[in-house]
Amino acid sequence: MSERPPARMPLTSHRDMGRWLLEAIHSTVREQELSSRLEFVRRSLHTWVREEYSETELPSSVYRNLYFGIADTPSDKPGSGRVETLSDCDRLQRLVRNCTETIVENYPQCLETEALLISLGGAVYELNRIRKKIEMYGDPRDK
Repeated sequence: MSERPPARMPLTSHRDMGRWLLEAIHSTVREQELSSRLEFVRRSLHTWVREEYSETELPSSVYRNLYFGIADTPSDKPGSGRVETLSDCDRLQRLVRNCTETIVENYPQCLETEALLISLGGAVYELNRIRKKIEMYGDPRDK
C-alpha cells in the first residue's frame, strides 16, 4: 500500500480528475517540466483510487480508464503537445485549478495531499513561465 490521505474521494471526482489530467498531459507532452508534474499527480491518484475502492465497487476495467483512458481530443486535430497560445495557457490553468480545488475539497490536509498540491503549484508556475514567453516572443507557430 502507498501512503495516501485517510479519506476517500468520490468516484465522480476521480473521473473528473482523470479527464482533466489526461487532457492536460496530452496537451503538454512536449513540455517536460509541466507534463511531469501533472503525471506525478495522475499516477498518485491512480494508486490511491485502487486503495480507496474495492474490486466490487470499482471493477478493473473502470479503474484502468479513470486516469489512463482516451483523451477527449478530436483525432483530426491532435495538437502539438506544446503550449503555443495564450488560450492554451488559459485552458490549462483552468484544468489545473479544477484539479487543485477538487483535491482540497475531497482530501484532508496532510503530507500526501500537500505533495500533490506542490506539484500542481509547480505546473501553474510552468504555465506562467510559458505565458510570459508567448507574450514576449509571440506564438511559435508564426515563426
